[in-house]
Amino acid sequence: PTLFDGEAPLAERDRIAALDVLRGFALLGIFIMNMPGFSHSIFALPTPPATALDAAVAALRDLLFAGKFNLLFGFVFGVGFATQMARLDDAERAHAARHGGARRRHRAVHVYLRRLAFLAVVAGVHATLLWPGDVLVVYTVVGLLLLALRGLGDRGFAVLIVACLLFPALAETARTTMFSPTTETLAAFEVEQFEASNDRAYGHGSFLDAVRETARVFAWSTRSPFGLYTYLAFCVQMATGIFAGYVVGRRGWPMRSAGAGPPRLVAIAFAFAIAVVGNAIALVGADALAPALGAAPAIFVATLARTLGRAALAACYALAVVRLVGDGAAPHWLRPLQLAGRMPLTNYLLQTLLASFCFYGWGLGWWGRADA
Repeated sequence: PTLFDGEAPLAERDRIAALDVLRGFALLGIFIMNMPGFSHSIFALPTPPATALDAAVAALRDLLFAGKFNLLFGFVFGVGFATQMARLDDAERAHAARHGGARRRHRAVHVYLRRLAFLAVVAGVHATLLWPGDVLVVYTVVGLLLLALRGLGDRGFAVLIVACLLFPALAETARTTMFSPTTETLAAFEVEQFEASNDRAYGHGSFLDAVRETARVFAWSTRSPFGLYTYLAFCVQMATGIFAGYVVGRRGWPMRSAGAGPPRLVAIAFAFAIAVVGNAIALVGADALAPALGAAPAIFVATLARTLGRAALAACYALAVVRLVGDGAAPHWLRPLQLAGRMPLTNYLLQTLLASFCFYGWGLGWWGRADA
């Protein structure tokens, strides 16, 4: 049988330069945010910066990178899902017209299920053996959810996106009632044990020691109450960007809107303003808001502000990149990001191999030597 047209790799002329640049940009931001997790135990408590420069860098990293690039990467995944499904459907219609037969309505779904199955295998290996902070598992799960929900209207997805944005604030507010003091004590004990075992396995152990430790950490994140809570929060954060990206990609805006022009500066400024206000409220913190609002409302407001601030800044990044690239070729100075974005899976896995080689004991052994 001949290759189904929609399964072939995209030709150069059919690629959307803005999407490739966004993928590369998101990958770079994720790499920067993941670096402390490779150089120190993710269970270790934050240490005060040694110098004023370290403090400034840490503050800028949290302000400009934390939580933004996972959202952006998820957004691009959602846009890509919508455009790929549309392309598969178009190819099937063209195939049916050429051969005079009926269109196989579920062909696109079957093709994408195969792709998700491959991604699930890669994600399972990566998450359980190399990097417990893997995001590919989330893409596999949410990708399956999108297949089931792709007939949902824009209003339905808007409700889902709002629910995802509210979830962190609701969950953080209710956390004290969800976990008993005994559960929190056991969790604290487990965290101390993991910090020590991380230092031994990653900092001084062999490659096999690091693999075994990664499997233990990933198992904890999917079985223990606090691990599941953290993993669920991460999944919801990623789903926010993926759902938004799917709606944008399905509507063909702004990547393929012929004649619509680039995003207006007012849209970028509006997103930036929300990001500034949200991050400012989050920086004030729940403790400072508590005397005026009460403990629980203060936690809700501070967490919601942080969530909205992150989402708004991610949107600002996306709109700015689309405006810079437009409908044509990417500027020369953005070509490195564009080329990286054409192979997102390869570059994402390469980040893990490069960072683990630099910091783990089986490689250069820089574990614990760089400031977090």
